[in-house]
Amino acid sequence: MLTGFLVHLVQYLQNVQGLDALRSGLAILPFGVALLLTTQGLTRFLSTVDLGIRAMGGLVVVLAGVSTYAAGVLPQIVLIGTGVGVAIVPFNTVILATAPAEHAGITAGVLQTALTIGGSVGLALLLIPFAGAGQGAADTISSVFVRASLIIVASILVPLVLRFGPGAAKGRAPAA
Repeated sequence: MLTGFLVHLVQYLQNVQGLDALRSGLAILPFGVALLLTTQGLTRFLSTVDLGIRAMGGLVVVLAGVSTYAAGVLPQIVLIGTGVGVAIVPFNTVILATAPAEHAGITAGVLQTALTIGGSVGLALLLIPFAGAGQGAADTISSVFVRASLIIVASILVPLVLRFGPGAAKGRAPAA
C-alpha cells in the first residue's frame, strides 16, 4: 500500500497540482522526515506499549492521514509518515522475534521479499482507477485513496481478528 500511495501522491502532485519533479519530491519529503523522526525518537517513548497495539495504532494513524487527504497534502503526509514510523518497527520486531534464532536470516529475507512483493501488488491494485479511458489523475485520485483506505482497514482488522478473535486464546502459551 505504501509504495502505491507514494506513486499516486507524486502523480497527484505533478498532474493535478502542477508541480515539477523536484517540487513534488520536496513535497513528499515531510513523509520521510516524519518516518525517520518517529522510528528514531517516538519508538523509545512507546517501548512500554505492546508491539501489537503499537503496530495497529500506527496503521490507524495512517488511515487517518489517507482518508482525510482532501483537506490538504502536508498534514496528511506527516501523519502517514508518523503512522508508518510507529507501525513498522513493531511489525518487523514481532516477525523477527517470533522466528527461531537459527532462522533469523531467512526470516529477514522473507520479510523483505514480502514487503517488496506487497508493494508491487499494492501499486498494481491502486493503478486500476488510472486505467479508465479518458480519466486523468484529478478524476481518479479520490478512488485511489478510497482503495488505499480499504486496504489499511483490512490490514488492521485481519491481525485483530487473528489475535483476539474466536479461538485466538487457545493457541497461546500462558504469560510468564
